[in-house]
Amino acid sequence: MLEPIKPLAGHAVFLLLVQLSLLVAVARIGAELAKRGGLPAVVGELAAGIALGPTGFGHWFPAAFGAVFPPTAESFHLLDAFSAVGMTMLLLLTGLETDLRLLRNLGRAALIASMMGMVLPFGLGFGLGYLMPASYLADPGSRILFSLFIATAMSISAMPVIAKILVDLDLTKRNIGIVILSAGVVDDTVGWLVLSLIAGAATRGVVNVHDLGLTLALLLAFIGAMVFVVYPILRALMRVTAESFRMPDSDLVAILVVTFLCAAATEWIGVHPVFGAFVAGVVLHQVPRIRRETVARLESVTYGVLAPVFLGLVGIKVNLWSLAGGGGTMLGLVLLVACVGKLVGCSLGAYWGGLRFWEAASIAVAMNARGAMEIVVATIGLSLGILTPQMFAIIVLVAIVTSFLAPLGLRLTLPRVRMTDDEARRIVASESRGAFDPQRVRLLLATSGGPNALSVAPLAFAIARQSDTPVRIVHVKERAVWWRRLLHRFAPHTPGNVTDQMEAFRAMAGGQPPELGQLSGTGIARAICEEARRGYDLILLGSAEGSSIGGAIVEEVVSDAPCHVAIMKAPPSTASASYRNILVPVDGSVASRMAVELALRYAEGAGADLSLAVLTERRPQAAAYSDLSGTHLPVEARGTSEAELERISVVFRASKLKPSILHLAYDPRSSAVSQALEKGSYDLVVLGAENRAIQHRLFFGYENERLIRAARVPVVVVVPNLRRLAGPPS
Repeated sequence: MLEPIKPLAGHAVFLLLVQLSLLVAVARIGAELAKRGGLPAVVGELAAGIALGPTGFGHWFPAAFGAVFPPTAESFHLLDAFSAVGMTMLLLLTGLETDLRLLRNLGRAALIASMMGMVLPFGLGFGLGYLMPASYLADPGSRILFSLFIATAMSISAMPVIAKILVDLDLTKRNIGIVILSAGVVDDTVGWLVLSLIAGAATRGVVNVHDLGLTLALLLAFIGAMVFVVYPILRALMRVTAESFRMPDSDLVAILVVTFLCAAATEWIGVHPVFGAFVAGVVLHQVPRIRRETVARLESVTYGVLAPVFLGLVGIKVNLWSLAGGGGTMLGLVLLVACVGKLVGCSLGAYWGGLRFWEAASIAVAMNARGAMEIVVATIGLSLGILTPQMFAIIVLVAIVTSFLAPLGLRLTLPRVRMTDDEARRIVASESRGAFDPQRVRLLLATSGGPNALSVAPLAFAIARQSDTPVRIVHVKERAVWWRRLLHRFAPHTPGNVTDQMEAFRAMAGGQPPELGQLSGTGIARAICEEARRGYDLILLGSAEGSSIGGAIVEEVVSDAPCHVAIMKAPPSTASASYRNILVPVDGSVASRMAVELALRYAEGAGADLSLAVLTERRPQAAAYSDLSGTHLPVEARGTSEAELERISVVFRASKLKPSILHLAYDPRSSAVSQALEKGSYDLVVLGAENRAIQHRLFFGYENERLIRAARVPVVVVVPNLRRLAGPPS
């Protein structure tokens, strides 16, 4: 019979919670001070850890420090476990920001920089260890082993710290950031393989080449499995979680499970778990159904709580007072060897790989950060009896100092790194996606068989033309009780009506075929909204018959939708397979911005012309006296102003399509937009409006209602979901 496991002592849990509270709070204060001083947050978080450790708090208030951070294995193991989760999540997010396509031209530079950045410091570190005085060796008879440990400590880089620095400096999308990340991955992987060899030699007294070969083979098998086996499974898994799971955040849970399993796999192989987490993030980046909201939630917890705990714990392990007995000179020498070896080696490698001088210098400065990885190396050396406590403190301080120097050095080198045109366009595009990202937008077109659904379909297909996800079209019907279904079987109806409409949708699609399906529920609107909660960005509907846009189903969908809604009203005989000339009224509201972004994405996909009717606010008296004829003709703008377009929406920063702008002044007696619509050759109007419901009736404002009723061309009303727009930033 198994003995019961002794539970964790209540005092240990109490201490853990107090420790986490202090680490998070002090790290946030340090990060805030660093930001105010123009430094990356990682500098403040590391400094906060040092201040909270034996160098600051522990030196001046030893009793209090001993009470909060008792020198017991149990206490620090709990913090180490929490820190390991922080490292894993940090590398997951770094992988999610990494675009492998960029490595086609940059991979050679990253590989050579990494290799040279390990070989030179390894050689210098070995020479330093071989010539170091015997007083720094725990066992003078093991000088070769000691020299190998020093060499490994000099050559390794801290991937998690480098990743945090790149995030703080907003470099994860820059070419230079991709090269640094790639070089860091290679550096870390090779470093851990070498460390496992040396640790095995220290334990067993012999280098086991067979174990190294097995580790390399398993590592290559892991990478191959992630690319050819796990990636297709992940595509299916994320689709299932989005479409079939009703619990919220199921995709978030799936991402965490995959990440932890990958990290565990590389830990079992013999490589650090952060490598598995990074590979998981890179593979997940290629999965089209990863939602920006999900990544934003991961970022909030990781950057706000987990990463500060990891970095603060690095600082707590440092005691600057341990060098008071004459270790300062040796610290300076070890620090000099570490920096010269890494800076010169990485610079030469990157320059040899085809990069310019300042690009190579930036890579070298970033790769010089040792951080927690070197502290782990030093801890292993101390536990194996290879390093003395003083030498352990020196190596740990080298890790901290180089982690401080890296972001400061990048501040000096990065302004001299020239951004390429392709790089600038890519970054602008990533920052200017708007509400409808053309690469990842997910559209749901719901129909119950009405004709307006066919009118709105061309809109959906053009917007999603570049998307990874096809348009999903669902026929929705209300689930009836059993006796109504029985009567329906015998009631006269037109067979094949739904099938014919679905075939018409399929014929319209042209390129990527749509996903066709059927929904049924106790209410049609409820069924549509439940389907939309599976990760869709926009619901497209056809309006019920009538002079305005509305109907019970449309009203309920607009009220309960979890995303944005677009409703089409097309007068008889005005539906088209493609709309060529679009007019969008712009009044500066959030709703009109959403309408502009939707119309722009359609125009880009369909090759249509776009006109923006900008309503200029003027005093009613001035407007009335300035135009006594009672008509107000639109005035074409003298060219399209880039600044004016950016004020309307940021999506124009990256779009090649430049609309024409009509400036319309306020007219108290008539609709300037209606007049512009009558005088122009527009075949589609896109309005942005909020639901200003009156007595539970859908209402979009008097001006918009007047335009909808008067329009002789199809009108699309875009209703933004304000809760979604106010969510966490992507």
